Parts: sequence; structure tokens; C-alpha cells
Amino acid sequence: MPPFLPGTRRRSPSPTSPSKSTPEKPTKKSTLFDVADERPAGSLKANEDFLNQFDNADSDTSLSDVSSAEFEDAPPQPNAKRRKLDHHADDDEEIDWEDAVDQRNTDRVPSPKNHPSGDLQLTLHKDTGVSFTPLNDQKKGPSKIERQIRVVTHCIHVQFLLFHNSLRSRFACDRDVQKLLVEQLPPTVKKEVDTWRLASGLPQHTANAESQKPATQRGRKGKTRKGEDVRSQRDWGKPAERQERGAPNMSRGDPVIRLLKFLAAYWKKRFTITSPGLRKQGYKSLSQLESEMASFKNDVHDVEEHGERIENLDEFRDLARRCEGSRDVGVQLFVALLRGLGLEVRLVASLQPIGFGWNKNEEANPKKKRAKSNAVEVLPSSPNIESGTETKKPKSRSKAHTSAAEKKSRASTGSKITPIDLSDASSSELSSAGDDDDESIVDVTPSTPRKKPNMPYDRDLVFPTYWAEVISPITNEVYPVDPLVLTPAVATNPEHLAAFEPRGTKADKAKQVFAYVIAYSPDGSAKDVTTRYLKKHMWPGRTKGMRLPIEKVPVYNSRGKIKHHEDYDWFKTVMSGYTRPDHMRTAVDDIEEAKELKAVKPEKKESKANEGTLQFYKTSADYVLERHLRREEAIIPGAEPVKTFTSGKGDDAKEEPVFLRKDVMVCRTGESWHKEGRQIKPHQQPMKMVPIRAVTLTRKREVQEAERDGGEKLKQGLYAWDQTEWIVPPPIVDGVIPKNAYGNMDCFVPTMVPKGAVHIPLRSTGKICKRLNIDFAEAVTGFEFGKQRAVPVITGVVVATEHEDMVIDEWEKDEEERKIKEEGKREKVALG
Repeated sequence: MPPFLPGTRRRSPSPTSPSKSTPEKPTKKSTLFDVADERPAGSLKANEDFLNQFDNADSDTSLSDVSSAEFEDAPPQPNAKRRKLDHHADDDEEIDWEDAVDQRNTDRVPSPKNHPSGDLQLTLHKDTGVSFTPLNDQKKGPSKIERQIRVVTHCIHVQFLLFHNSLRSRFACDRDVQKLLVEQLPPTVKKEVDTWRLASGLPQHTANAESQKPATQRGRKGKTRKGEDVRSQRDWGKPAERQERGAPNMSRGDPVIRLLKFLAAYWKKRFTITSPGLRKQGYKSLSQLESEMASFKNDVHDVEEHGERIENLDEFRDLARRCEGSRDVGVQLFVALLRGLGLEVRLVASLQPIGFGWNKNEEANPKKKRAKSNAVEVLPSSPNIESGTETKKPKSRSKAHTSAAEKKSRASTGSKITPIDLSDASSSELSSAGDDDDESIVDVTPSTPRKKPNMPYDRDLVFPTYWAEVISPITNEVYPVDPLVLTPAVATNPEHLAAFEPRGTKADKAKQVFAYVIAYSPDGSAKDVTTRYLKKHMWPGRTKGMRLPIEKVPVYNSRGKIKHHEDYDWFKTVMSGYTRPDHMRTAVDDIEEAKELKAVKPEKKESKANEGTLQFYKTSADYVLERHLRREEAIIPGAEPVKTFTSGKGDDAKEEPVFLRKDVMVCRTGESWHKEGRQIKPHQQPMKMVPIRAVTLTRKREVQEAERDGGEKLKQGLYAWDQTEWIVPPPIVDGVIPKNAYGNMDCFVPTMVPKGAVHIPLRSTGKICKRLNIDFAEAVTGFEFGKQRAVPVITGVVVATEHEDMVIDEWEKDEEERKIKEEGKREKVALG
């Protein structure tokens, strides 16, 4: 590192030359800054010579890396400010940098005529080290910028996962992938698929049409006698066939449930887990992230270190051919298999993004290095599917006793699972699934125990991250299916749906979260199905603290004040790019959004501990006391109390009736009803008497004078809706408009306009009526209160119906003239 050169430095005079007898006037000493700042003109050859003088055969570094041996100690000068530098070789040796440069000036610094000309060029090298700055003190908590960084990181990670899963769903729609998986199905599974198609009323394949014929059609021992009625036989005869072709058979429930259980059991035995899947790891230090990124780019790919990598569709097809990969790929291939069989299947992904909180669970766990093991595990024996006998458990043998043929077979297959041979339908357990219960189709273990690498990846994840949603072609019901983790594999009731929601200590240790559950359809669209898997479909549930909540955003008016607040759902905005358009919606979307995807609001249960207390009745939504009624509330006449409430103790005890909240009605004063276009019916008694509420200054003075005269506070009556009626004024006569004491007309509602008159809500119409000598009344549509005054709001005029067109035509002419005048004024201002 070059030595530090202070900005303000005191220069010392140059030492006197010993060869001269007469002392000379000390000259100004040249420094590094002087040499660097001077730019005298020089030739290209002189510049090259100057640069060559700085070359050192022993070192390729710059001037800052010159060895201390090249510096000579200069004689100390009095009153000179010096910078003491400690050298690495000798801590006690002090070097004056300015004097050192001055002593070497004759060797290193050429004459002014050889100084370089032109701009200086600086070469900067990137520092590969990562500086990790720890968070603030835990007592103070994270700062605002740190919180915002985590929120933005969470949002970006969610969007990356959405696109990643959308790409994998598109891979599952590839025809080559589906063909590879369907061709690997054994004959027994294909027969079960044909049985499902027949029970669902779907068209059959011509290749398997013969296998679905009754036994009497495929062949019988003996011949039918001549003249014998085939329909009189004990079994169905040759002419027997289905009454309705293409009609589904729902006698044993939805046929797709049986097929899904069959295929899930087959796939669990067919697929091998050879790599870890996606999971939440947490926040790591910058140095650890830098090392992992460098290892991912430069080192050889390792599934344990770098995770599973599928760079293109060809690698995905290769995994489909070998039926191996991570748990995530296993579900994605299972979805491709179901889509290849003609089912409408969604790929469901429970996103595991990095969080935005600051709890301990958001920090990454220390990485544990696990020793690689080449051991293999042998699955327990199972009944022989081909012969119906139970295979014996093979005895453990050493490597020395392993046959050569077995070594050759193991080397050729690797970790690939041997395909299940279920061709013998007569002795297979799967072939008898149609006659027995559903549990008979769960065990589909191959006849010989399979061997696979001992790779216990993701065993700590006890809840699935990916699964499938199959839509029944008959009932349009949605059935979630998880072929690798959960039992039972097919969820057919709400209790099974709860198994998909991570909970418990194991889920917390594995950092499994439940925030965003997205279902990807084959058409490329996606939808949020989190509500389906929440307990009782209630929000927020397990998503609290893991999913960005709905935010209240203020909406400002033209004056800059908050008008109201609106709900902003960030994730809903992100999902708008994946949502299916309205013209592509299906019946399944309407059914599930009306049932399983409809969020249920949690019910607010009242605490029974405070039941019967005064505070309980004050906040209760079912019961109310008269003392807790508001100014404008009253009990409906004839309402009976449901119970009584006793307040106080001993002689001070007082009983009060308790009414139902639904027996409370809203009452208003006559003035309030008048502003709504209603008036009090004659001979009506007020429901309640309350003190007068004076707002304007004039009204307050009237109330104070009345109180001084009477000695009591003035009260006014409140009336219910049933005690009022609409205000219908009498029709006008001879075009004369009735007016009140203020010379205008109240027009709070349209019914207050008399018959034969019309309300024209246009400005400046009063002047027009005066100019045309038309009788009119200004229309009062409301009041504005300010500074203890009530100012009426005038909106147009009320005139006779026969004068309406005349007033409007005249108003239009005035508006044209007004616009011409305004344009003329603007033109004058523009022209100066």
C-alpha cells in the first residue's frame, strides 16, 4: 500500500552541495505532487525514456512498492514537519517520505524537459474479497432500509419461483415426455386405464377394444344349441351390451378416484429419488454466498452441493426415460403421465420463498458436510405379483461372493428401477382391484426386490412441496394427489386436504412454510389455490408472517388530503399475468371459486368469562341496554326484554331490562328527515326526546335565550322511518313557482319538485330567467357548514315545464359567447 501523503505539508530546504564552497540560496524542493502536476511539452521518445526509468528489473510494481533499501536517510532539518512510517522489516526504522523522495530525485526524477505529457491513466482492479457488514445491534432491531431489502428480496424470489414452476408445467405438456412415460406402463396398468375410460363413458382405444369384451364373446366351451334363446341363459349372452353407450358408471363413485389410487401406488414404486429438491434455506452471509456462487459456476456439478440442475427439455426427457430425479421432478413427471392419459391435471406448487421477517427461522442453518455413501438399500420383500407366492428375503452377501452376472447387471443399470412386470392379469393383485376394496390396489411391489442408491434426500420434509390436482371429467371435482409423500395419496375429503398444510416441529426445523400455493394448468395459466388447503378455508391461517399481507393504501384528493384507503394486494397484482382470461374460463373455475376457493371470515366469539357484566353488554352484538343506546337510537315499541341485568349490590342493586340488538331502530329529527325529502306524519308522538344540538351561531343564541327564559334545556323529538312520509308539494298554477321565506325552494330529492315544474341544474340560469321575465326559484340542494354558519348550496333553478327548452337554449348561447371571450383573452396573453 502506498504511504500516506498529507494534503498540507511543510517543505524543507534542499541540502547544500559539498562541492561548492559558497553557500547558495536554497531552492524549492520538488515533490511527488509537483512532478505529477507538471505537464511540459515533450516528445514521444522523451516520454518513453521517462517511463523506462521507473522500470525495475527486480520488481514489477509501481512507485508505491519500491523497497526501503532504495531510500536513504536524509539529515534532519529543523522545524520540519515529518511523517513517520513503520516499515515491515524494521518497526523502529523511521523514514521521512519527502526527504526520501528528495534524495532519490537525481536518480528517479528526470529533468523538466523529460516530463510526460497528456492525461494520466489509472487501472483499477476489482477486489475479489467480500466485506460482510453485520446487522445492527439486536437491541435496536433492523433498520428501515434493512427491512425494505428483505421485502424486496422476498418479492423477487416469489416471482422467480412462479416462472420456474410455469416452465416445469410446460415441460410436463411435452408430447415426447408423455409418450415415454405412457409406453413404460405395464399391461395391467393399461388395462386399468381402459377400465376407467369405459366407466367414465370416454371413447376406447381400438387396440384394447377386444380386451374389454365379455368372456362369452371371447370364447366359450361348447356351442349354443340350435333354436335356444341366448337371453334365457344364466350369464349374459352375446347380444348383451350396455343400454347407453358413452354414459358414465357412477355406481361405485367417481371412477377417476380408483384410477388415481392405482397410478399413485404404481408411481411410488416406479420412481427413484436421486437428488434433492427445492427448499427454503434462509439468509446466509455474503462470504458464504460468494463461495457458493463461485463453486456453482466453476466446479463440477454436485447434486449435494449445488442441488438438482435441469438445463433444458432434453435433460427433462432423459429423467423421464430413467424415471429418477428429485421429489419435485417425480411429481412433475407424474403430472406428465396423467396428462398423457388424457386427464386434465394441474401442477400444484407450494412456493418456498425466502422470508421477509427477522426471526431465527429466517437465518440459514450451519452447513453440515455429509459423508458420501455408496451403500444401497433393499426394499422389503412383497408377494410375487406374477406367481402369487411370497418371495424370500435375500441373504446379505459380501462383494467377494457376488456373481459376475449380477455385477454386470448392476453396472449397466445403475440406479434405474426395473420396470414393473404386471402382464399376468389373472394372478396380479392389481387385476382384482375391481372386485375388492380400494386397499387391495395399494401394494404394487415388484416380484423381485429392487436396489437403489441410498440417498435419503429431503426425508426431513414431511410435507409435500409439489403435488397434482386432477379434475374429474364427470363431476368437475378437483382431487389433490401426492404420489410420493402422503398417505392416502388421493385427498377425497376435507380431512385429507389438511395433510398438505405444513405444521409441527418437524416442519419448522425443515423451514417448510405455507404461503403461496399455485396451481398451473396445461394451457399455461395459473391460479392461487391457497384457500383450498387452509384449515376451514379461513385466512390468514398458516400464511400469517410468511405471505405479504394486504396493504392499506391512502387515496388523496386534489387538495392533498387523504380521501379514503384502498386495499392493495401485491400478490394478486403479480398473479394477474398468469390468470386465465374470462373468455377461457370453464365450469370448474366457477364451481371451485364458489365452494373450496371461497375464503371464510373467522367468527368473532364473545368471551364467556365476561358474560353478564356491564362491559359485555356494552360491546355485545346481540344484546343491548337502554343506557348504552346512542342519541339517534331507540327501542322498537312493543319489544320485550329477553332478560334482566342487575347492577350494584345490596340496597343499591338495580335491575335493567336487556333487549336484543335487532330490536333497536334509528331515529332522526324533523329537520334531518326534511333533508331526505320526508316529513313527519300528523299526530305522531316522538320516539325519544333529546337535547337540541345547535351547530350554527344563530341557533346557539336562540337555544341560550330559551334556556334563560324557561330555566330548562330545550329538547327535540326523534322520529322513526315509519312515522314519516315523502314530501309531495302541490302542483304549480299558471306557471307560478312557490317559494319559501328566503325566496328559494328546497330540492333535496327529486320528489320535492312540484308537479308542472322542472329542475334545471345549470349555473347562471337565474340571470337568464330574469332576462327572459320567467318566474323561477333557486333550487337549494344542500348546506355547507363552516365558521358556525350554514350556507345553502344553490344548484340551478326551478321553472315551469313549458319554459325549460327556452332557458336551456339561452344558456347554450351564453356558454358559446363565454368560451369565445375566454379564448380571446388567452390569445391576447399568448401574443403578448
